[in-house]
Amino acid sequence: MKAIPSIFSLAVLCLMCGAGEGHGDVPKKPVLSRYSELWTNSAFTIPPVKEVVEVEEDNPLDEYTLAGTCEVEGGWFVVLINKKERDKRIRLHPGEKNDEGFEVVKVERGASYMDTRVEIKNRSGKIGSVEYDKKFIVLKKATPRAPVGKKPVVKPGQKPPTSRAPTPSARPSSSSSASKPRVRRIPSPPKR
Repeated sequence: MKAIPSIFSLAVLCLMCGAGEGHGDVPKKPVLSRYSELWTNSAFTIPPVKEVVEVEEDNPLDEYTLAGTCEVEGGWFVVLINKKERDKRIRLHPGEKNDEGFEVVKVERGASYMDTRVEIKNRSGKIGSVEYDKKFIVLKKATPRAPVGKKPVVKPGQKPPTSRAPTPSARPSSSSSASKPRVRRIPSPPKR
């Protein structure tokens, strides 16, 4: 009979421990924000990583083409032509400021002069490159002159050209000036 009281005492002891728990507070429903991480960082709801595409910046010198480069004392002398207004040229002298705020950064020479590439920085600090463009470097052909001493060919329906010879009274009377051709002197341009 000694075994029964030990089992009985154990059962009473368990009831007493369980009764102490039963006298506590009623369980509360957990706050919904406790589970917010499950739906914000879930592997099933995370959007795919967006690829960041690097946008290539526009070349600030797109409207210019290279007209000439020359290495001078202190850096590079560079001439740019505006593609839209061909008469507008920008001359970049080393160490001098210009109206556009351009500054030569680097000059890369190629095998020929047409392979030359110049990097230029503008006022805002953007660096652009400019190269020779064959369309803008082509020389214009000169119009041929009419041959001297031959009569010009007159097309049908055209008036023949009239040559105006000076009147005898307009010529000097001295015989020495009539036999010698007149010498023309063309002044040379000033040196820089």
